[in-house]
Parts: sequence; structure tokens; C-alpha cells
Amino acid sequence: MLQELRIDVDVNDIRCAIRERLREYDDGGREARTNAERADNAWRVVQNLLAEELAELNDGLAIEAKITEKDRLALPDGSQAIDIVYRDQKFSIVRPKDKRHLSLVDPSAGHLPIENLGSKLFVAGEPIAAGLLRAINRLVERATAGVNSHPKNDHHYMALELPASSAAKIEAALNLARDNGYRFVESYRGQAKTRRVFLFERLE
Repeated sequence: MLQELRIDVDVNDIRCAIRERLREYDDGGREARTNAERADNAWRVVQNLLAEELAELNDGLAIEAKITEKDRLALPDGSQAIDIVYRDQKFSIVRPKDKRHLSLVDPSAGHLPIENLGSKLFVAGEPIAAGLLRAINRLVERATAGVNSHPKNDHHYMALELPASSAAKIEAALNLARDNGYRFVESYRGQAKTRRVFLFERLE
């Protein structure tokens, strides 16, 4: 019998590793880098995370049951891509010809930007490790269901960058997050010294 991946990537398992990974993938030297150099760093982080997660998910599975990764590093238009494939479904990490930014292109969720907020990397506002795992989960769901449906909102994190000197705006953001079912996780310096990023986690 053909083995299949579980489609319920456990959110609790994701959360167990998120906070350590938020610190592990911290680009402390970002201020001295150009946009292209920051994109190079983000590309390496995504490659490493994908290799790590796929090795863990594929462990013990037959070859035909594994999620595969295909690097397309020299496309005709000058762009690059990493395709993550399961059965006849895929999502891609795409880097255009100018090499200045990255996106996650997913048939279920659309075109999601991968970008730095302060020193850390996010995909559509969600920490990169969690965002990639959710993309893998959507991929397996599509492949096993056989349809490209739009899933329910599964964003468990929210990140906001605010002026560090504006106590009123920070307090308003904290109150808004709490009123909408989020709790504060951590704060760190943003793109500039005068700004801070606030990370919130949605309560179940």
C-alpha cells in the first residue's frame, strides 16, 4: 500500500520550535548589506529550512511517497525558483531576475511575500519556519484531496512594526491584538533604530 504523509502538520509541534528558530535565523548584520545581499541571506535560510523540514517529513517513507524539492537556479528569464512537489501539486519559492526579493507562490494561498521585519524573516507576516510548514501542509492537503481549494485562515502569528517612541501607538496595538484574540510574544528592533517589531500569537 502506498504510504501517505499526514495532512495534519501539528500546530503544537510547530510552536515548540518557533521561538528558538526566531532567534536562530536572526540577521544581525543586515544594516551593512545591500537589498540583494539580504535577499541572498533569505534565500539560504529558506533553502536550509526546507531541507531540514523535508528530511524530517520524508523520513521512513517510500521514494514514491516523499515530498520532493527541485531547484531551478537558472530559468530562461533570469529568475530562480525552488519547487516543492507532492504528487501532482506544488508550491514554489521564487526569486526574480533582479534578485532583490523572494516570494512564496502557492495555488491555495496566492503570491506571498518573504521579507525581513527588523532582523528576522517572515512570509506574509508569519515567522518563516511556521510559514513554510503551513505551505507544506497545504500542499499535502491539495494532493490528497485532489482539489485546489482555498483553506480557512490559518495565520497563527501577526507582526507589526511601530515607532519605538510612540507609547500611545504601541499601547493601541497591544490592545487591538488582545481584543482580536492574539497575545504578545516578543519585541525586537525594527528596520531602523527608531522602530520596533512586535510579534503576536493567536490564542486558540
